[in-house]
Amino acid sequence: MKSNVEIVDKLLLDGKISQIQHKNAVEYMNNFNCHIIDAIIDSNVMDEDTLIKYLATLYKTKFVTTSKLKKAKIGQKVLGKIPIELAKEYTIFPILFEDASNTLSIVTSTPGDMRTEDMLKKTARVQTIRSFMARPAAIDAAIQKFYNGDIHAFTSLDKESIAAFQSMMDVYERNLLDEGTMAAATANSTFGTKEQTLSAEDLERGESRGSSTSGASFASGMPVEIAKVMISLLESNRENLSGHSVLTANNTEKICEKMNLSPSEKASITLSALFHDLGKGGPYHLTAFNVAEWQGHKTNAEKRYLTPERLFESANLPGTTIKSLHHMYERVDGTGFPDGLKGTEIPLGSRIVAISDTFSDLTSNPRNPYRRQLTTAEAMKVIEKGKKTIFDANLVDLFAFVVSGDDIKRQLLTGAQVILVVDSDAEQCAILEMQLTARGFKVKTERRSDEAIKLLINEPVNLILCEVDLKPFDGFDLKTRLNEDKRTANIPLFYFTLRADGQDVDKGFALGAADYLVKPSNIQVVSSKIQQFLARTPAQSKSGGVSGSLKEMSIPDLVQILSHGQKTGLLKLSFAGNKHGEVHFAKGEIYNAMFDKLRGEDAFFAMLKFRDGSFSLDPAFEPGERIIRMTAEMLLLEGMRRMDEENR
Repeated sequence: MKSNVEIVDKLLLDGKISQIQHKNAVEYMNNFNCHIIDAIIDSNVMDEDTLIKYLATLYKTKFVTTSKLKKAKIGQKVLGKIPIELAKEYTIFPILFEDASNTLSIVTSTPGDMRTEDMLKKTARVQTIRSFMARPAAIDAAIQKFYNGDIHAFTSLDKESIAAFQSMMDVYERNLLDEGTMAAATANSTFGTKEQTLSAEDLERGESRGSSTSGASFASGMPVEIAKVMISLLESNRENLSGHSVLTANNTEKICEKMNLSPSEKASITLSALFHDLGKGGPYHLTAFNVAEWQGHKTNAEKRYLTPERLFESANLPGTTIKSLHHMYERVDGTGFPDGLKGTEIPLGSRIVAISDTFSDLTSNPRNPYRRQLTTAEAMKVIEKGKKTIFDANLVDLFAFVVSGDDIKRQLLTGAQVILVVDSDAEQCAILEMQLTARGFKVKTERRSDEAIKLLINEPVNLILCEVDLKPFDGFDLKTRLNEDKRTANIPLFYFTLRADGQDVDKGFALGAADYLVKPSNIQVVSSKIQQFLARTPAQSKSGGVSGSLKEMSIPDLVQILSHGQKTGLLKLSFAGNKHGEVHFAKGEIYNAMFDKLRGEDAFFAMLKFRDGSFSLDPAFEPGERIIRMTAEMLLLEGMRRMDEENR
């Protein structure tokens, strides 16, 4: 059965929907550029359970609802069967692997696609693929949650997620927004009224003009966070740009914080980053870089750049926000529009958003001008080419420094493990180093087999990625020598080589290679295989650890990353005044916390209030008895509630 309008045609033919409902579903699909299954559900033509059951019957299979997929616990062993690139390309997600029968179960919106299943059998090295029915948007959300650790991935889909978010909002709404303001915000055209508006200062303090409770305090920054969730929901159907504006706003906020801007200016500029794409739908994504480089983008931007301002005409937004939106397509060399401003004549917010917007597009949108998602390093090289012409050179340098903090997240997820690349080809070494470093690994390279032996004897390495054709002795001889030395015998080795002969492959595995990959293979797939292999190795074998500043990665962010990454280890925290604490993790669950004389939940809540300090993660730590029973999400939610009460 085919995936698009034939589904809704079949529903009409079977008498499941009316002609009007058929028209509504097709119009929704065309307007929001989504899958027809999602269109039927989101346009309220048919509820999810009824539709998915119906389709599962047609496909002669079983089904998995959004709610069940969201609550599923998927281990690294299962995720490792399918690289994220394939999961995204084919809209599939692995949910179960049965060792006894060598069967992999997946969810897909098109069960029974034999070509896809045959391809997956080879990739996952399984005997059988068992396909279950699920809505496409739920599969995309599962990929974002379980592969990328996005805890908000299901927010716009699952009713339970929306209810959970609402319960969190209840803590703040008494002092934040009345019903009129909330309705205006979600209507996407205003963020308040003349009687009830929010200035940047209000956003930072959490006050609402005209409210009988204005002046009451609450946790700093929550109004901007609520605006982020609203925009995230509005953008949920933007396909490749879903979440783009929130990502842009997050990076913008980091720059503002690093520059020590006032709370009001930071909030105003962050709002401009959140609102910069509203009403600009069209064939092009209009970033400052794209507009500067391609005439088609520029022509569209000249027609649409005023749209966000017009949407908020009655909202009385801060002047800084309006100016930042108005001038985001100026260029520092003075050749931009609408006013040809030059250098620092361009509002600071416009200069920051121009860089943040471009970076988000390059790193998260697979349909950017390079037609693939660039790594942080690659994206910064593109942006740096626009120094002194498109972008402010000083801000580019600052941005490069700030986004390096994102590498901490990747290191937390990989355990900052060390990979040795052994390849005589200098270009190949450089590309592999860039790809693996971008995924959070520490990478060392050697071009000679004898030098590789010396390094492996003297330095800890978690995995070797090795070519066969090496000098003075080849990769097979290298593995033989490693096997003979107890110091190196247990280091896993992947061959990545031009030697594709069957006898070579057999010899590599006979020597104990963990995998044998043949060039030319997609290096991103190679990186994914390494990441998935190392994720399955015992914590004791992982060297090093990750450390950083709480200014780069806050305690809530650390907890969410480690929890959703299902990590085990000891998170050590150091604060001003020689105060120390720790949080114990086991497969993503928090077992205990210690701070001063406090233990368990009370210790965890006490540490949440700290914003300055440092952290380190010991991945070899194994926690003892479980003291804390609450989930990480519940602990963070309760901690926020307590801080809110303390601030009143």
